[in-house]
Amino acid sequence: MKEPLSPKQLQFLVGCKAKWNLAHGSVRTGKTVGTVFAFMHAVDRCPDSKCYIVGHTFDTAYRNVVRLLMESQELAIFRPFCSWSGKKFLYKDKIITVLGAKDEGAIGNFQGDTYSLVYCDEMTLYPESIIDMIDSRLSQEWSQGFAAMNPSHPNHKLKQWIDKAESGNKNYYSLHFTLDDNPYISQEYKDRLKNSSSGLFYKRNYLGLWCLAEGSIFDFFDPKIHVVDRPPCAAEYWIASIDYGAVNPFACLLIGVSTGRYNQTGKKMWVEKEYFWDPIKRERQKTNSEFANDVEEFLQDYSVKNIYIDPSAAAFKLELARKGLHTVDANNDVFDGITIMTSEMKRGTIQILSCCKNLIREVESYVWDNKKAIRGCDEPVKKDDHAVDALRYALATHKVVTYDPEKGRIESMRDQSGLLPGHYLYDVDTFEASRNPFRNKSSVNF
Repeated sequence: MKEPLSPKQLQFLVGCKAKWNLAHGSVRTGKTVGTVFAFMHAVDRCPDSKCYIVGHTFDTAYRNVVRLLMESQELAIFRPFCSWSGKKFLYKDKIITVLGAKDEGAIGNFQGDTYSLVYCDEMTLYPESIIDMIDSRLSQEWSQGFAAMNPSHPNHKLKQWIDKAESGNKNYYSLHFTLDDNPYISQEYKDRLKNSSSGLFYKRNYLGLWCLAEGSIFDFFDPKIHVVDRPPCAAEYWIASIDYGAVNPFACLLIGVSTGRYNQTGKKMWVEKEYFWDPIKRERQKTNSEFANDVEEFLQDYSVKNIYIDPSAAAFKLELARKGLHTVDANNDVFDGITIMTSEMKRGTIQILSCCKNLIREVESYVWDNKKAIRGCDEPVKKDDHAVDALRYALATHKVVTYDPEKGRIESMRDQSGLLPGHYLYDVDTFEASRNPFRNKSSVNF
């Protein structure tokens, strides 16, 4: 029988006596379980109900913390005393309020109250003003804050708190977690995570380092591996993605998809061809109707399931709808999209045909913006990124069904974590999924 907590989690429980207690490091290291256990132990001894659970959004707070308490084996000691009512989490005689801290507009949720205890999930994602507001609410003599986070840039406010803890400031306690600190995940998973990360994502997600976003984003890109002259297999269907531009270049990509159902090779995707219009080089701008005609002609010989497009291109989506072309608003989160692209490329599940000259050129020249990185923003340079943005839209939004030869059927898989979205499993250290946890039915996008 395995121990409910790892040695590193027990070390955190023993040491978390400060005003702020911070667990940081690699993904999937058990930071959330250890910090939630410490928080609930403090709640049990708290003299009042001024207790709060905060997430990047309300949904992620529920999914990563509340559901973890209600389902996980490691926290089963608290489960008989827990219940969920609306936006309140009840523990014995305590009422714990659950809040989201996605942007500056949420700051009103935190004003006016005094906090005895607060738990912050993925705290590096909060705006700095909300971090300051939460900190100012911990004014009781017994007030404490507990937080779990993956690393961000080295100038982040929370990194300053960690540095204070390491320099001996008694108001702060921090503990760094690595993958080797989690004895309950396999070496196979560790190797897969290592091999599917590169550059910034390898340093932060695998090594757990606080580092700047700098240099080439796809520094591992090798034309001998990632560029092919012909599709790797027959496509079961196609998808398309569009980065709309009137003054800037317009890019449309056709992407072939194989689930592995017929060839037993697993998921395969490839960019089969591209449409690219640069109005500066061509010395002419096109209208929406002209672009719509070009896209229709570009895709007419293929069974295209969805066309993923930037949600802001409302007028052009209407033009495509008039031609009977089905569009889907793409996930336009740049950092998450780059994370997914990096993972897919490292795994070899996405390739580019050699005829897509513009996309290959942009992938090879895609770099982080050093000036923004110094200010704490992880963003790429906004130059020559139109075709690569179109690819990002497709990979970040489309969930590929994957054939399971052992079960003899296809199942929709979460590519990043390997979890089935239809199953109510928790994955506490990965990026948030856009699913409402209160629906009775879960949906799968094909």
